[in-house]
Amino acid sequence: MPEATQENPQLALLDVFFPGFSVLSTAIYKYSKIDLNIYFPVLLFIGVLIFASQYINTWLWEMMDGYLMSTADIRIDDEMYNMLMAWIANQQFAKRSRRFVANTNLNSRMWFLWREYDEDSTEDEAMIDFDETGNAVSTGGGHKKEKKVQFTPSFGTHYFWYKKRLLIFRRQQDTRQTSWGPVSEREEISVSCFGRNPTILKDLLEDCRQDFLKNDVNRTVIYRGGLKSGTSEVAWTRCVSRVSRPFSTVVLDETVKQSLLDDMRDYLHPYTRRWYSNRGIPYRRGYLLYGPPGTGKSSLSFAIAGYFKLKIYIVSLNSLAMNEENLGQLFSELPKQCVVLLEDIDTAGLTHTRKIPAEAEEEAKPLVTVVPGGSTTTNPASPPTTPPPGGRISLSALLNILDGVASQEGRVLIMTTNHLEKLDEALIRPGRVDMTIKFDLANTQMITTIFRSIFATLEGDIPPSAKPLPAIRVPSSLSKTETALLAIEDEKRKADELATFRARKKMEEEKVARLGEEFAVLIPTMTFSPAEIQGFLLKWKRQPEMAVKEAASWVEKTKSEKQKKAKEEKEKEEEEKKKETSWQYRRICSSYRYTTVSKFQNEFRKAANGGEKTERYRDCEKSQRAVSRP
Repeated sequence: MPEATQENPQLALLDVFFPGFSVLSTAIYKYSKIDLNIYFPVLLFIGVLIFASQYINTWLWEMMDGYLMSTADIRIDDEMYNMLMAWIANQQFAKRSRRFVANTNLNSRMWFLWREYDEDSTEDEAMIDFDETGNAVSTGGGHKKEKKVQFTPSFGTHYFWYKKRLLIFRRQQDTRQTSWGPVSEREEISVSCFGRNPTILKDLLEDCRQDFLKNDVNRTVIYRGGLKSGTSEVAWTRCVSRVSRPFSTVVLDETVKQSLLDDMRDYLHPYTRRWYSNRGIPYRRGYLLYGPPGTGKSSLSFAIAGYFKLKIYIVSLNSLAMNEENLGQLFSELPKQCVVLLEDIDTAGLTHTRKIPAEAEEEAKPLVTVVPGGSTTTNPASPPTTPPPGGRISLSALLNILDGVASQEGRVLIMTTNHLEKLDEALIRPGRVDMTIKFDLANTQMITTIFRSIFATLEGDIPPSAKPLPAIRVPSSLSKTETALLAIEDEKRKADELATFRARKKMEEEKVARLGEEFAVLIPTMTFSPAEIQGFLLKWKRQPEMAVKEAASWVEKTKSEKQKKAKEEKEKEEEEKKKETSWQYRRICSSYRYTTVSKFQNEFRKAANGGEKTERYRDCEKSQRAVSRP
């Protein structure tokens, strides 16, 4: 290469930006006689173009995104995230993606849904078969014991076609969430389309919602109120969707069941809401279910929701995160028609909170004692007590939330309790509780019904045979008349088999009915709850004769256990009562030496009961004299 070329200022400039360029150009010129200085403008243009391409690309996408595209952003703490991700996992572009995320649960943990997609499918169930000897064997085939792995596109931009339109799915990492939430949940997702009309995006999201809710057909969805995972925000969280329970399986008096159904059917009718509105009556309905544990109160609530296709919203007033503000916010977010379930309302610390007996008022007053020398001292009337559990929500606040001015309308409120006498009258007055249903222990009719429901052969109890009934083979050489006769014979054979099956089923039903009556005779009426009887029968769910045979011994054993438990509880209650009474007399006696006799007698009469007054007074006076004796 000539010296003039070597001293070219262009080479010096290129050496500044690309060190070693002059050495490379000299070597190329020496062996190929190609002078790179001639192509300097082209190389410079290409370099500038590569350098500026990333900025140009970003600017173009921002312009298109802002003026020529429509975008739907999906919040990760919303249920729509689960709906969209479930739909995307089933699309071909997600399955073909070379960079993907493997999931066994597509739900957002911030939304915290314990829900399996396609819950009725047997593909993911843990199926276990048994051989003739009763040993567990591997299922094999398509039945898998592990959860199904689903794949979704990883972070980045992904293109797919929907209704002949090109859409863009973006999944990006959200770097703003650095102080809370798991790393796998710090993401943002969106769906975009070309054009300023977002109708196609709305259609897509609606299809995702419809596909997601297909599994909820004939199922009851249960929500629970509480804090979102990792946040201090309250929300209704979807817990599970279960197969709706038939209302006929609820063991309750048929007249009461029918009256409840008629009342709810009338309340949920579209014309009823208008009737309430025209008359200025709040459109609300409340039911109180009370009775001993295990009598079917929660089962009835679940069956009611399934019968009327309503969702259940459960809230615990004893929750640590539940206060008046959070409870009010939860009730304000209820849908127009749903079932709100408050279970065991008597354990929420709201029992008789607006009633203060006269004895309690007197005990709350401090004792003023006169100390020698003329000074007085004030002694507390009672030792400090801890507030009742669940006392974060006052009765007045709960009443205001249930039927106050800002309360939600259209919902069905169901409250359950084991002790009706403990509830404040303001909570169960007419208007807040429109129907009260009592659940008793099982009577003879209930016992017979439970027995039949356990041992009766219902559709689906026995799986269909893997091998169909053999059909009669018709040789091709037979005439049409002979073929017709064979077909008639085949139909007759099938009809005989069906008749035999029906006769056998009828005999089985008669046998179960007879054993049910025998079983009901052995079980004393109004002694055991339906849950206790059902638990015993489940031990012999395929042996009704054994259930009848073992019924008497089970009754004796259960009775003795109940008596023992009741005796222990009674002794414990008496011991606590003695401790409380002893403390009251110690308090009175300790104040005797510093107060007048009249004041002592007045305090003594407030604590004593009936004829024990004089005897207890003398005992206290004797003990006080013994204490005062030097």
